Amino acid sequence: MDTVRVWMSAPPVVARDTMVLPQARQILADMNIRRLPVVDAADQLVGIVTEGDINRISDGPEGDLVQFSIYYRVKDLPLREFMRRQVLTVTPDTRLRDAARLMIDHHIHGLPVVIGRRVVGVITVSDLLRWMVDSEGEPVGLTPMGSEGRD
Repeated sequence: MDTVRVWMSAPPVVARDTMVLPQARQILADMNIRRLPVVDAADQLVGIVTEGDINRISDGPEGDLVQFSIYYRVKDLPLREFMRRQVLTVTPDTRLRDAARLMIDHHIHGLPVVIGRRVVGVITVSDLLRWMVDSEGEPVGLTPMGSEGRD
């Protein structure tokens, strides 16, 4: 029985809830990822921000100067102001099949992997595809727990 622990991307890339939108956008681009679990000062999971969330607020770095509200310009907007607070998660011991079912049922492409509220990894559709191909027994040059092809 394969578990999330074997196939998750670790260590996780996370962002503090005080990080501003342009910094989050830059991390997503630099790391070639699409989601950032958001943690508080105690490194506890408090939300998640996706590339789509950022794109809904701003059309790009040039659009970060527009007003988001009477309190913030987009470039000054901390993640805590627009992150999704209800986050579906799995544990390292979750079966891959169960993680896949959760992603399918909720139309999402990745899940933070947590122990308690501490993020220890991320499992994505790309990780599940690597697992599926590997389980067919054909060598494809992919290894578990790699950061290549993070989704």
